[in-house]
Amino acid sequence: MAKPDESMVKTNQQRRSGFFSFLAESVREMRRVRWPKRGEVVLYTAAALVMSVVLGLLVWGFDLGVSKLMSLVGVV
Repeated sequence: MAKPDESMVKTNQQRRSGFFSFLAESVREMRRVRWPKRGEVVLYTAAALVMSVVLGLLVWGFDLGVSKLMSLVGVV
């Protein structure tokens, strides 16, 4: 088992708690985030919309088919 990185290990004296510690750590984490470019966001949004439409059409078609089948059987 690998030893933890010494820079990641905090002693009890170094460990802070409370709202301000949470806020400072959150700001530090947000600086490390790789934010997507505008083109990537547009592409991902378009892909999500297309997939939503495709899945919606599939569910609609399945529902229509089951409804027809139920009416043929005489359940509805």
